[in-house]
Amino acid sequence: MKGQFRYYLILFISCVIWGLTPICGRVLKDCMSPMLITGARFYLVALVLFSLIVLLEGKKGLYLSRHDFFVLLLMGFVGIFLHNSLLFEALRFTPASNAALIESIGPSITSTLAFFVIGERLSRIGWLGIFISCFGAGYIVCKGSLDTLLHFQINIGELIIIVCEAMWSCYVVISWKLSKNVNALAVTAWTGLFGAVFCTITGFAFNELQVYSITRTYIIAFLVLSLLTGVVAFVFWNYAITKVGASKGGTFVYLIPVFGAVFGVVLLGEDFSSKEFIGALIVVAGMIISVKAKLSVRPSSGSVAQIKQSLIEKERAQIHHGKDVLLQ
Repeated sequence: MKGQFRYYLILFISCVIWGLTPICGRVLKDCMSPMLITGARFYLVALVLFSLIVLLEGKKGLYLSRHDFFVLLLMGFVGIFLHNSLLFEALRFTPASNAALIESIGPSITSTLAFFVIGERLSRIGWLGIFISCFGAGYIVCKGSLDTLLHFQINIGELIIIVCEAMWSCYVVISWKLSKNVNALAVTAWTGLFGAVFCTITGFAFNELQVYSITRTYIIAFLVLSLLTGVVAFVFWNYAITKVGASKGGTFVYLIPVFGAVFGVVLLGEDFSSKEFIGALIVVAGMIISVKAKLSVRPSSGSVAQIKQSLIEKERAQIHHGKDVLLQ
């Protein structure tokens, strides 16, 4: 646990930054269409990261095998194009704080997918931690009132957020299929580029590349969304997830609703009640329990064991290869 502290810290910082995403998205909803927000954001992300790759590694850093190309293409489709365009579409119908709270279902989806796809699972204590975090998120949503929960009406924006989180969970799990030669910087750059291309094609096809208004506030929000949440957080996340695993890493996104609520209060003037504060503490407690739980792999399937072993080798290679590039 002590040896992995810095990786958990990196995941923590990523989630703090990602807490700004729904805030920026809510601000930008009156500036441009969701498809244009996503596409423009990740073209800028890709430009910055590819420049860094060439600067640090030369043109050889741009090389991809056929296998990695298609894995990254799929990751760009589900994790960049679908996840982000759906998120910004949802923010047209639901407040940023509400969207941030609903996003806390993500780790449960990630753990379930990781269990079935790559054989990764948590111990009972780990699942207990996830349950506690889910309970905390639900407590926040219903303001501590069972009656509120029973009469909770989910609007279209909230339904879109649920689908959005499923796409992100797919992104996390699919990333484990990459070879050891692709480091976190390249993952973020290529998936960002592919996602932006999907946005461009779809936007042109459905006339969804629209600008409504441009002000200084919108420009600042876009730059924060692109460079801070799009570059820094994604690089940190992709680097650290290879060390701690999909289930434990995915659990950290339970912190995003907490930070999203805090930023909502500070930046957007939203209310944050004592019951929401209690719910936030429950979320953090569940996350800590889950992180401390032992991760294991089902031994019954030879193919699963082989996949896991290859992933372990990939993790070790990525850690040593990416450490000097990303964290100097």
